[in-house]
Amino acid sequence: MTYVGRSLNLALVVALIVLAAGTVGATVLYQSGVADVEAQNEQLRAQNEQLREDLQSARDRIDSLRSEVDRLEERLAATNETLAEVRSERDAYREDLRAVCEGIREGNESLPEECENVE
Repeated sequence: MTYVGRSLNLALVVALIVLAAGTVGATVLYQSGVADVEAQNEQLRAQNEQLREDLQSARDRIDSLRSEVDRLEERLAATNETLAEVRSERDAYREDLRAVCEGIREGNESLPEECENVE
């Protein structure tokens, strides 16, 4: 009976050692996995922060460009207004030139060069 008891005790001791080694191995593997996940999380946090900075920079650039567009639109509107005034003035001068040229034609005088292409 002592032989059976020793075999059983030895089997229990071996089983306990295998179970303990398995538990230690599983714990080490779990801790390694946790460390990997924590490293990935830290890397993702850094990437996230960089992306936030890039996004803010892009938003600032968009705001700057919008301001520039608004300023250019104002300049364009002022230029178009000036152009309309100049065209109106030009048309008035053409009309005056036409009237003068018509008066010269009626007087049968020789037409000056400026009146040759006036319609």
